[in-house]
Amino acid sequence: MDCVEVSIVPFANGTAQPDTQRMLALLEGHPRCPKFDAEKLAKLRDYFEGVYKELEVYTSSANERVDSDILLYQVPGGMLSNFRTQLKEQGMSDKFQAVLKEIPFVREALGWVPLVTPTSQIVGTQAMMNVKFGRWKMICQPAQDIALGKYGKTPAPIAPHVLEQVEKQTGKKPVSARPADLLEPGMEKQRKLCGEKGLPTDDETAVLFAMFPQQVEALYKPAPTGAAKPLVASTSAPAPTVALPARSPSDQSRRMFITVEGRRHEVTVETLEPA
Repeated sequence: MDCVEVSIVPFANGTAQPDTQRMLALLEGHPRCPKFDAEKLAKLRDYFEGVYKELEVYTSSANERVDSDILLYQVPGGMLSNFRTQLKEQGMSDKFQAVLKEIPFVREALGWVPLVTPTSQIVGTQAMMNVKFGRWKMICQPAQDIALGKYGKTPAPIAPHVLEQVEKQTGKKPVSARPADLLEPGMEKQRKLCGEKGLPTDDETAVLFAMFPQQVEALYKPAPTGAAKPLVASTSAPAPTVALPARSPSDQSRRMFITVEGRRHEVTVETLEPA
């Protein structure tokens, strides 16, 4: 069955999915128009307006407009919004259009790799480096791996001048076998490393440690002696996190947000006067 993926303002439209309310208005009167509670959708919007404000350092109004350039550059919305943030961090906000225009050239040179994670980020990073340092003056490690066939066979051949540059930089030749077959088995090594650090050695922990060693080690690191024990919802649930808004001493109540088992709840705490 055909479907349309939607979102909720302020996280909708632009580089994201279209707004639910907008799509319902467009489909009004159509026999296949779904039925949603407009009042509940409005409450969702009110709630996410607050979340959006909390994340304003990561947002941009430019991500919320419809840009027909997507038809030319074929950049996924998620990649496009992250791109603006990355360029801002690099002091290259004014180079946004130049980097966008570079993406098709990079993608073609790398064998027309599809713009999906992680290759979309790799193409975007290389496009940024081409604009910043000059075309193919510096080639990032992941782009080198694509050229050398470590991500598998690309839909089209790698551009000869790019492959030559990569071979010169790495001193390696493209792989002709299945890339995964070139890797040594690593599970037992990861188990050993986990054991040496006092971590569990089960499959799940070993795989997570291979991907995120610092984070997994920090997760299992013992709490400092004398540290306060965290509040837990149950013996099996993770500790809830609480966000406390600023308030003046005269306030008699305050709104709080508490996250328990991955679900965020809004609560109101009232100060009771002594009897």
